[in-house]
Amino acid sequence: MNVYAALWLVLSWIPSAFAEEVELVHYAYANYLGSGIYRTTGQNASLINLPFSYEVAREEKLTYGLRLPLSLGFFDFSLSDLPGLEFPDEVGTFTFTPGIAASYQYSDNLVIESYLDFGYARNLSTNRNVSVHSAGLSSLYYFNVANYDAIWASRVYYAAYNGNGFDANDSYAAIQMGAELGLPYKYQLLGYTYQPRLFVTSFWYFSEVDFLSHKQFANVDDSNNITLSNSFEAGVTMKFDQVLGYSWLGIERLGISYRFSEQFSAFRLLFSFPI
Repeated sequence: MNVYAALWLVLSWIPSAFAEEVELVHYAYANYLGSGIYRTTGQNASLINLPFSYEVAREEKLTYGLRLPLSLGFFDFSLSDLPGLEFPDEVGTFTFTPGIAASYQYSDNLVIESYLDFGYARNLSTNRNVSVHSAGLSSLYYFNVANYDAIWASRVYYAAYNGNGFDANDSYAAIQMGAELGLPYKYQLLGYTYQPRLFVTSFWYFSEVDFLSHKQFANVDDSNNITLSNSFEAGVTMKFDQVLGYSWLGIERLGISYRFSEQFSAFRLLFSFPI
């Protein structure tokens, strides 16, 4: 079984049935929310996020690269659909936000990262699209706890969208902090060696994030919109010793996590560093 066949088996556990003209978990933010089965006010949406990237150059402590994140969205998904294997027969949304990234090795333990994205997102059921932009700054601190290798990550980022040819816009900014712990074991999957890793992370939003569409997108009552001021997440990943697939069109991890807040929850599939 090759790598992409194995990946398809993982993704095939994201079946969905579509609800007409309803947008949940605004697709413009898909590349920043990550893959997942998102649930709000009794309705569901699912996103598959593939965080492709490519390293362009390395100069001493500074590394430059391209970000090529791609997300596909499916509407009205329920966990109860899993046993029936009712696979989606069409894509509901498409989001592509290419950008540039840079990282600086400040010390042996500390790396500073930044990125700037500008891209496009489209709802294929309403034939409307938006322009998306985002920027962020992060620090990654590497340390050891006994036989366990760990990372403490701190991030601040901003994302926004504007309607193309119609009146719609929104933005949010957030701080994220979390820790990841690598277990001192190695295993194999389909001939690829991986390390199990555990993580926890928290998000604090400067402005509440609207996870339902505005009235321009769907006939929904604004009073039903779900907003977030904070959320929490925990999960497990398999970190592979080598990229699965091509260097720029591959994945470095497989994992699953659960994100939640007072009115919002999400099971997430992970294909990269989760914090």
